[in-house]
Amino acid sequence: MVSVYFEKRQKDMRKALQRTYIWQNTVGMMCAIVMLFSASSLFAQQDTNESMYWATPTLYNPATAGCDSALHITAFDRMQWVGVKDAPQTFFVSADIPIMLGRKRTGLGATILNDQAGLFTTTFVNLQMNYSFKMWGGRLAVGLQPGFVNQTFAGGEVYIPSGEAWDAADDAIPTGDVSGMTFDPSAGVFYERGWFYGGFSGLHLLGSEIELADYAYYELSPTFYFHAGGNIPLKHTLFILQPSLLVKSTFQFTQYDFTVRTTYNEKFWGGLSYRPGDAVVVMVGADVNHVRLGYAYDIPISQIGFAGGGSHEILATYTMHIDLDKTKSRGTKSIRIL
Repeated sequence: MVSVYFEKRQKDMRKALQRTYIWQNTVGMMCAIVMLFSASSLFAQQDTNESMYWATPTLYNPATAGCDSALHITAFDRMQWVGVKDAPQTFFVSADIPIMLGRKRTGLGATILNDQAGLFTTTFVNLQMNYSFKMWGGRLAVGLQPGFVNQTFAGGEVYIPSGEAWDAADDAIPTGDVSGMTFDPSAGVFYERGWFYGGFSGLHLLGSEIELADYAYYELSPTFYFHAGGNIPLKHTLFILQPSLLVKSTFQFTQYDFTVRTTYNEKFWGGLSYRPGDAVVVMVGADVNHVRLGYAYDIPISQIGFAGGGSHEILATYTMHIDLDKTKSRGTKSIRIL
């Protein structure tokens, strides 16, 4: 029994050394190996960050699809922690439009998000639909989002040094590329009245699990979002004050984004955002005819950010106004079309 115990302890120590080696070399390899060695499962990390979250609400709330009288086609690219090898890079594209089904206002949308971090590539494909109701002098939308998520792990690129301290034959490490797919539903509500808007949503509600290999799986943690903000015209000026807030939580980890922007003459905008423990964000942009262009730079305040560099984010949105009811005057512009 003593011999078996010490053999097990030696094996545990070898695995601990492996985890330490990988952490010191690359973030990507850490994600690929440490998570596999420490257990026979892979647990979903927090959803990707986005600094200009106020411009792409369909990323985290399906009830915002078609939230104003316009067609939106949006794309953004985020390069996180530039300078850190295998750091996350995210690409997102979406389209949404409001329509009338009889006398009922409906929003339709579709989103695709591709997130690559180290040896992992995750792709989300979603459809969105919501219905709107008049409530409390404003409009309430309730939305559903059926979707699928595909996870790929490039096991063929895993590097394990030779030597007695390394176990290259560990069954928990796939030796080739592995992938899996699962159903991933989400839901949300959205309310707007006058200059105020806000919403609550839940993503990955089933906590679905993707089996990548015999000893590895990817688990989606239910994640909940609260967002709110406003478009407040400053009297006797051409400026509009636009504060906003995003709270993202799995109930084990919670992240906040506090943002203040101003728009001048409905064309030029800029602002600052603060993400506690992670970054201070500077953002600028312009709306030219039907196109919105934006850029954000995250100034890191976390240790991993200092180790590499800041994060860059580029946004482009095309907007085309649609008169759902030509007999009525167009309502107040929403945050997305200012």
